[in-house]
Amino acid sequence: MIKFSREDFRQLYLLILYDVRKIFRYKIFILMRVAWFTVQVGFFAYLITAVVGQRFGVQTTYYHFYLLGAYTSILFTITMFRGYEIAQEFEEGVIEYMLSLPIKRRILAIGRILGGSISSFILSLPMFLIVIILLGGFEPIAILSAALSAYLFSVGIVGLSISVVFLLKSGDVTDIAFGIMDSLLVRLSTVFYPAVILLSFLPYYYVGVSNPLSYLADFLRWIFYPSELGKYLIQDDPVKILFFLLGFSISLTSLATIFIERRVEGGGWK
Repeated sequence: MIKFSREDFRQLYLLILYDVRKIFRYKIFILMRVAWFTVQVGFFAYLITAVVGQRFGVQTTYYHFYLLGAYTSILFTITMFRGYEIAQEFEEGVIEYMLSLPIKRRILAIGRILGGSISSFILSLPMFLIVIILLGGFEPIAILSAALSAYLFSVGIVGLSISVVFLLKSGDVTDIAFGIMDSLLVRLSTVFYPAVILLSFLPYYYVGVSNPLSYLADFLRWIFYPSELGKYLIQDDPVKILFFLLGFSISLTSLATIFIERRVEGGGWK
């Protein structure tokens, strides 16, 4: 059992605060993301929904499906950006400085993961609110459940991005890896394509139904539209989806912690 002292909690708080305060550096980034997302869900979503509606006759249904998928996509992209920040910190010597501080490796790992996930969720919050407004009024418990599941997903993605950075330890290779991951994981998922449509190409289907983005997008759909979108989801049991997200977050957090505790040393950055 892991025990934390008062000093450990103080250090965790400072590490989380370090990441959260960096949000204020990205005012232009936030404005651009919000503007583009607004155009995507307020204009393009209607166009693509009209096309889908003419062909399959599920116009309103697909619009709701698309909105929640679009939020999942932007949350993933924003959270993966934490990896770029960690890579930059390696190049600037920030990681070496943190390793020299009297902070336990495990505390450093947990603090950076929590700080990164909290700041990522805050950055995505305007997009979350836009989607909620476009979807219409819902019970506070549904909105809170959606927010908590989105944050849980963000924890796992931060753990993934940190693990990739510490595994590769190369700025150029890291940039390429994140670009590929961002492109493939969004497209090879049920973010924009229902699982039943993917059945026409089984390799695509099996990749999509094992993709964590698919699980978050479908869990959000179940929260808001269980009867309307239920037949389009990868799982008919939301509890299984929730357990997948929980396992995903715990396993990636553990992996990132192992990397920081055992494999990260000062220097060695290409």
